[in-house]
Amino acid sequence: MTEAAHQVQPRTSFIIGREELLEGSVQSCLESVGICLLCEWDVLAFVYRHGASLASADQIARLIGYERTVVGDALERLEREKLIERSRPSQGAHLCRIPASTEAKRSRCLQQLLSLSETRAGRLLLARLLRPARTSLGQKEQSAESRK
Repeated sequence: MTEAAHQVQPRTSFIIGREELLEGSVQSCLESVGICLLCEWDVLAFVYRHGASLASADQIARLIGYERTVVGDALERLEREKLIERSRPSQGAHLCRIPASTEAKRSRCLQQLLSLSETRAGRLLLARLLRPARTSLGQKEQSAESRK
């Protein structure tokens, strides 16, 4: 092997090792926060970035590009997991916000994930680690396939 090849191999394995470590750390944070679907992450990030806001699932869906039912399900799950708080509906909209009282470890992980998602590489990593949401169209296609 040439001297140049010897120099490249350690750097490459260092970078790959670092990426695997980061991926494991991000996966651990996602599990700690309780997020497993990409749509849940997108809805949570939307609520976090917009602060307390009065919005319906339909309005959020139009802004982030998911079906209304997918966003509605994500909002309900995030509320059950105590990752967001929602008021009673007022004319179809809820006041959504991140609760102030969140467990320290969970809060730290959430902050790290939000920081990571501000970069393209971070968003790509999150998209790779999180499962996509099943849309009603996708569910219809799957049931048609299973009937064949």
